[in-house]
Amino acid sequence: MTDLPDVDLSNLERNDDETLVSAIVPTFGDADLLSPGLQSIANQTYGNVEIIIVDSSGVGWLEDLAADTEGIVYVYQEPKGLAAARNRGIEAASGEVIAFLDADDRWYPEKLERQMAEMDAGGADVVYSDVCVLTDDGERRRLSALPISDPDNHHIEFLYKGGVPILSVVVRRECFEQNRFNEDLPAVEDRNLLTQLFAVFEPARVAEPLAVYRQRQGSMSSDAATMYEAEMISLEHLADEFPSVANCYEDLVALAEYKYGKRLLRSGSPGEARRHFITATLAGHRDYRLAVLLAISILPVDHRRSLWHLERVQEYLS
Repeated sequence: MTDLPDVDLSNLERNDDETLVSAIVPTFGDADLLSPGLQSIANQTYGNVEIIIVDSSGVGWLEDLAADTEGIVYVYQEPKGLAAARNRGIEAASGEVIAFLDADDRWYPEKLERQMAEMDAGGADVVYSDVCVLTDDGERRRLSALPISDPDNHHIEFLYKGGVPILSVVVRRECFEQNRFNEDLPAVEDRNLLTQLFAVFEPARVAEPLAVYRQRQGSMSSDAATMYEAEMISLEHLADEFPSVANCYEDLVALAEYKYGKRLLRSGSPGEARRHFITATLAGHRDYRLAVLLAISILPVDHRRSLWHLERVQEYLS
């Protein structure tokens, strides 16, 4: 058995005077990264939290940890993907509010306290926040979450702009009675679910960074082809469910072509990227960034570096 290094979960206490929050932590082949994330949950200033560890690797010390620590529930889940693991966590959770944290991410201590206060004060069903993004090379930057300008159409704006990482979200449990992560999607399952939630329930945003998202090379979010294929499937399902999505389906597909081309350019495939930029242009996507990226894909330049500079300029202008 391997002991969990440098983590103290003794302050993971239950205060029945506050609403119980269940933090769902899936793990598959990355249990060695869990320590900071689990510690960040235990360090919450909010006083009523349980941790649901959904393990698809069969890690013995995790099961022992749950048996020895009040407030931790261990669930073994056959490897069926991230969506299935999170759904299994929802089923095992006792809390009236559900939150999510992946193995290599972490929360700031005041995250749940700030979000639960927002939920209680405004009656929102889904509350999210800004985050800090940490890359493998140590770069740290703030990712400002999507503002809420029109709650009735927030799901459409989210499909266009994104900007709500799942680790920043807390959700009332009743929202999952009719909505779960789509287990047929190999990626973007969180984006698919959040679109459904925003279409039906009231959102709120805490405009400050309350979590740290670790952006790793080799993660699912860096697999361009998988992301693209899953995005297309997700858009088709959402268009079938919501007329508001169907009304802008073609434009959203063109946007997906643009985003796929951007990922291809970042991965060093300018020729393939150029084809998808052209497809997006022919489909009617109009954005100055598309024209710039199309030019970058043609010119004999350092494509990754040029893309990096373009993104920094966009952050400065936003």
